[in-house]
Amino acid sequence: MPVATSTPTTAPAPTAAPAPTGLRLQLDPTMAGTGAVDGGWWPRSRDPDAELPGLITALDSSLGPITRVALHLDAWDTAPRRVAVDGRRVHVGWFRHIDAHTIGVTRAFRDRAVLLVVSPQATTAAAEVAMAMAADAANSTGPAGILATAGAGGEDPAPMPPQPAP
Repeated sequence: MPVATSTPTTAPAPTAAPAPTGLRLQLDPTMAGTGAVDGGWWPRSRDPDAELPGLITALDSSLGPITRVALHLDAWDTAPRRVAVDGRRVHVGWFRHIDAHTIGVTRAFRDRAVLLVVSPQATTAAAEVAMAMAADAANSTGPAGILATAGAGGEDPAPMPPQPAP
């Protein structure tokens, strides 16, 4: 069962565009900010260069222009400082103090949304439950709790090997 993106009612009136084929994303349709997270994303890998452009494109059409993303350094295979998206470069911040199971996105309006990141290794059933829970504005369960409840794991990802200084 494909998981579709939802257009929030609080976003500016962007032109609705379908999510890239195969993008596994579910957003809180209200984007009220009342849940622990604002939606869920199930990437196919831990390669940010492969995964982030499709996500950012879908979020641009749903939430308005995305200007920055924040990720946990140890949760991904590489740590690019920028990713190319539709002819522009989006800044990627890498942190160890944010939840390893989330991605923060900053919109042009300087407000943020936080998405649950479901492990690429999760089963389809577990990932769908986790994304639905993450997109429920009434759910105040944190990322690890959502993943554990859904059976999608909640353990910390294996640390990324040290990267040479750029």
